[in-house]
Amino acid sequence: MIGIDILEIERVKNFVENEKLLKSIFFESEIKYFKKFNNPSERIAGFFCAKEAVKKAFCCKDVKFLDIEILHKDSGQPFVVLHNNAEKSFKKNNYKNIEISISHSKTIATAICKIET
Repeated sequence: MIGIDILEIERVKNFVENEKLLKSIFFESEIKYFKKFNNPSERIAGFFCAKEAVKKAFCCKDVKFLDIEILHKDSGQPFVVLHNNAEKSFKKNNYKNIEISISHSKTIATAICKIET
């Protein structure tokens, strides 16, 4: 199963100063990651796309933003940690693996998710 999302970075620029909005979508670990960069909007948009791509791959309305955590390996490769409904759905459906890829330019962010069945 595959999910994909694309987003104009300009649409998330107001997220940077809105801590309440950030916390409604992202884990503290993700917010901490964003704040490492001079232009956090690019990462925010990329992570937003990644979460949307995961939700689309699940084809499940019960999966929420805070059921999906995006982290990075030492190599820099992003990976998904599932929580709550997403984790339950993953186990219930006997999915084997979940992978994501995130990319951005100066104006656009995109992400794709593949769930192996």
